[in-house]
Amino acid sequence: MRRQIPLLFLLLACALLLSGFKPWDVLRNALRFGDATEFDYGVSALQWLPEIQQKAREWRADAYLFAISEAEIDVNGNSGKWSYLFYSPGSGKSMLYTYDSGFIAQKETVLSPLNPVYSLRIDTPTALHRAMDSAKNFLAENEVSSRVISLVGPAYESRATVSRWQVVFHGLNGAHRVNIDAATGAVLK
Repeated sequence: MRRQIPLLFLLLACALLLSGFKPWDVLRNALRFGDATEFDYGVSALQWLPEIQQKAREWRADAYLFAISEAEIDVNGNSGKWSYLFYSPGSGKSMLYTYDSGFIAQKETVLSPLNPVYSLRIDTPTALHRAMDSAKNFLAENEVSSRVISLVGPAYESRATVSRWQVVFHGLNGAHRVNIDAATGAVLK
C-alpha cells in the first residue's frame, strides 16, 4: 500500500502536467491576486468560422454569412463569445450560430439580410491592431474601458462588395469608431 501512494501521486502529477496544468502559473497568479489584469479570451472570430459554415451549409445549401454581431474583445482581438449570422435566400430565413466558450448553439430566426460577407481575409486580431493605429489620438487621450467589434457585409440593396469590421473603443469621454476593410485591412472612411 505504501508503495502505491507515491506511484499514484506520480501518475496524478503527470496527468496534471499533460493536461496543461502549470503550477508556476498558479503560483504567479496567486501572488498577483487583487491586481487589475486584462482578460484574455483566446478565440478570434475566424477560428470557429469553418466549422460554423459547415453547420450552415447543412442547415441550407444556399446559406451565406452576412454578419458577425458585436462582441467585446480583449487586447489581442479575441472573445469568449461570437455570434455568426447566416441568411438563406431560398427560404428567406436566417440562422444565428453562437460560439460561447467552446459550445456552439443555433437558432433559426428572421432577420433583414445583408449581402454576403465578401473576401473575408482579415481576422479580429489584425482588425484591432489596424484600428488601434488609426485611433492613436483617441487612445492617448482616453482610458479605454472596452473594445467592441462586429463584421457586416455591404447593404443588401447595394452592389458594393466591401465587407467591414467595425471596431468601437469605449473610453471615459465617449466612444470612437473605426471601420476596417475585411479583405485588405485598410482603414475605411
